[in-house]
Amino acid sequence: MSEQTDVRVEDWNRLQREVARLRILVIIALLAVIALAAMSWLRKPDTPTRADPILRAQGLVITDAQGHDRILIGAPVPASKDRLRKDDASDGIIFLGATGADRFALGQMPAPFIGGKSYKRIGDGDNYGLTLYDTKGNERGGMGYMGMGRAVFGLDRATPPYDAIGMMVDDKEGFAGMIINYGDPKAKDTGIELGTDTNSAHIKLNGKDGLPRAQLDLDGTNKPAWRFDDAESAAKAAQDQKH
Repeated sequence: MSEQTDVRVEDWNRLQREVARLRILVIIALLAVIALAAMSWLRKPDTPTRADPILRAQGLVITDAQGHDRILIGAPVPASKDRLRKDDASDGIIFLGATGADRFALGQMPAPFIGGKSYKRIGDGDNYGLTLYDTKGNERGGMGYMGMGRAVFGLDRATPPYDAIGMMVDDKEGFAGMIINYGDPKAKDTGIELGTDTNSAHIKLNGKDGLPRAQLDLDGTNKPAWRFDDAESAAKAAQDQKH
């Protein structure tokens, strides 16, 4: 009986020691948790990080389902193996047709492109607006503000003399007007002109010889002046003006 009692006492003591160790471990764990919580609370919160909502890039190319370049965006627009035109490096957006021809441009206006050739545009490259092209990439119209101080809108023919209808507001001269050209490349002047400046307004119909045949002028006194000329009298009036 005495031996059994001694065993029980020894087991009991061992159990007490194990419980004591567990208590110590629990206390250490609690102290660690409290320390971590205190450090987190006392530490100055960092500025919350979030993704930059602004996408920055010099260029972007959007392709169609077949992998062909169809929209070029950039400053300047990226070069494209699919684009028929290779000379342009304007800042803006260029939409390409299925054949690679330019079809629409927005931003810095590219140099005029007609019949596979580029031509100089007035404004020293500081022209911004939109440009329309036909299926072959020929410029057929546009609207923009020219760097030399002129807001313009125009539509072009597919064949010479190309310029068909033009509207303009000139900041320096104060002129606002419209012209309609003959479709005959041999015509020497516009077919119809109309416009206003600071003090006057006029409408003029020219013959293909470049001489005015009908004209209405309104000066600053609000007095209208009509004029009608046949070919002979128009030529004589032109000669009189030279002298």
